[in-house]
Amino acid sequence: MLLRALSAGEERAFRKLYDHYAEMVYSVALLHLKQPELAEDLVQSVFLKLWESRADLDEVQTFAGWFYTLTRNTIISLLRKQGTQVAYLDFLKQRLDLLHTQPDQEIFRKEQWQLIRQGIEQLSVQQRTALALQCDEGLSYKGIGERMGISPNTVRVHLFRAMESLRRFVQAHNSDSSLIILLYLLIVPHSWMGW
Repeated sequence: MLLRALSAGEERAFRKLYDHYAEMVYSVALLHLKQPELAEDLVQSVFLKLWESRADLDEVQTFAGWFYTLTRNTIISLLRKQGTQVAYLDFLKQRLDLLHTQPDQEIFRKEQWQLIRQGIEQLSVQQRTALALQCDEGLSYKGIGERMGISPNTVRVHLFRAMESLRRFVQAHNSDSSLIILLYLLIVPHSWMGW
């Protein structure tokens, strides 16, 4: 009955399933991911996938088994992605270390920071605030949301738009694509990435 209502697009049915399963998904995600903010993001991803799959729920024999598989696959996908990101960040760190051995490093760094500051000045007040709270204080989406009085999802949107605006700004003012990546890394404190 509940699945049929969800298949028909009833948000009340979705809310009931969310209330029943969200804490369990969070606990399992936290067990595997070890970071509360990643676990929170994963809960959102799982339930977004549930909503997007609602039309196919009529064919599901056992919802609990199907939902468990959905949760497990989402966790595995995120863990794989994290592994790829860690390897990529290691590669970029090596590139950054090589760059720092160059004699004109100090001039280069000043130019980087100046370009980044100009890009940040172009952002909206909300985007600048969210970015500062994330980069300078290392707050999670939830922590930033509490400080700014907005939802974690709104924080995510502000940060995504801020990073896209910065990327476009840097790209418009410098044609070196590897420099764009390095500039992006420079606005994130090294301790934030475990360096």
